[in-house]
Amino acid sequence: MRTVAYVFVIITLLLLQTTLLNFSQIYGVKPDLPLVFALCMAMIKGEKVGAVTGFFNGLLEDILFGRFLGLNTIVKCITTYVLGYGSRDIYKGPAVLTMALVFLGSILYNILFMLLAFFTNEISHPWYYFLPITIPSALLNMIISPLIYLAITKMERFFNYYFDTRY
Repeated sequence: MRTVAYVFVIITLLLLQTTLLNFSQIYGVKPDLPLVFALCMAMIKGEKVGAVTGFFNGLLEDILFGRFLGLNTIVKCITTYVLGYGSRDIYKGPAVLTMALVFLGSILYNILFMLLAFFTNEISHPWYYFLPITIPSALLNMIISPLIYLAITKMERFFNYYFDTRY
């Protein structure tokens, strides 16, 4: 049941990302809702669940919008694994800490994406896109992250209460 709910949330966030958020861009930059969801899952559930979430999220994006299969998949999987592993022993209660971790995860994702796109000849000047895209995108992801983190923790409490109860 949990997996079905998470797949539904990822698909819903991907649809929101590609439809409604296109109308609310700020200087041509919009938050990456599926990435924020995967990063928050990595912080809450650990690096393995985060990597699987990032892998599935990137695979869906590559299937729907990528030029070739694997660029988003690899980068999101690595980013969520690294963030989940790095935040393993950190108390993630305050929203400021969650926001900082999502900001760092978003910057790591964009750096890895640009480097991998440069090595596969998708873009020719990766650092030309760094400041105008990476920093505003990471800031928008950081602002949205407490809401998604709160929604995931509420979903986890719901599933733990109703589905993990022993009778």
